[in-house]
Amino acid sequence: MSEFTSPAAREKALAAAQADFNAKNWSAAAAGFERLYQDQQTADVNQYLVASLYHDQQYTAAEQVAAEQDGIYLQSGKTFQLRLDVALKNQQFIFAREFCELPTAQAWRAGGLAQIAAAEAASQTELGTTQRVIAKQFYHLGDVSFAEQRQRLERARQLPLAQFMQGVQYLLVDPFLHPLMRATLLEELLRLRTTQSVQLHWLDDQVYTVQTKDLRPVNASQAAAEIQHFLQDELGQTDPVLAANVQQVVTLQLMMLFPFIDKVVTQPVLWVRILAGLPLPAEASSTELNRISDWQERLNHYSAELFGAIGDEKHEKP
Repeated sequence: MSEFTSPAAREKALAAAQADFNAKNWSAAAAGFERLYQDQQTADVNQYLVASLYHDQQYTAAEQVAAEQDGIYLQSGKTFQLRLDVALKNQQFIFAREFCELPTAQAWRAGGLAQIAAAEAASQTELGTTQRVIAKQFYHLGDVSFAEQRQRLERARQLPLAQFMQGVQYLLVDPFLHPLMRATLLEELLRLRTTQSVQLHWLDDQVYTVQTKDLRPVNASQAAAEIQHFLQDELGQTDPVLAANVQQVVTLQLMMLFPFIDKVVTQPVLWVRILAGLPLPAEASSTELNRISDWQERLNHYSAELFGAIGDEKHEKP
């Protein structure tokens, strides 16, 4: 239910907030736009609120609000610059670089990356000790629970690119890192549009050289496309509840198999049929059935580890 008694009341509150904004009464403007935003999360109010918070030096709050609608800051050079300014004030260097690499940001990319590099250099002088602590914790992700791994990764996104990449390269060959976290790190490299090669310790306990410039999103794999088609157009039509449950499980499986999904899931529909307990085609060979079952059993083990960690995390919360 709207806080405002009528559209006219909302319009009046918007005019008052904009007047405070134009007069550079940043604190009053932020309070006004906060009320409006709680009532209705429009793109315009989000941008006004973020700008007000930024100018009022409420940088953390500005980051939180902006992150709810990152896409709206790619509409113009001015909005792009605001989002970048907010990110850099919060040392969100990795996000800022990924933001610059988005296709829609091409016109402002070079200027944005130059600003990020300058901010990173300045931060190493001002925050060197803090960054060394964050980096040390990041480089030892495999030593802690999955919940803590996620928190450490989030903090590591405040590291300059060189330190972040050093940590990622170290972690990708750590045999104790959960496969989902390994995939998450690879996705970071994908969004950063890095071009260097990295070593990867994968699920088969082999180490591979991965060309990061060749990485493609999980959903871009042939297996993912075929599975999606089967779940939506076939199983989803006869048993939508089962299809939804299988979708959750298989999404996690494909993430853990990244970036070698298509090497493992060579028969996507058969893979889903086994997973869902559906009738199997008579022509399916026992060798292939056993191979798929073995892989799914291995992935189930990692999933159980993951859900156990999430369950522990919930129990720890007051």
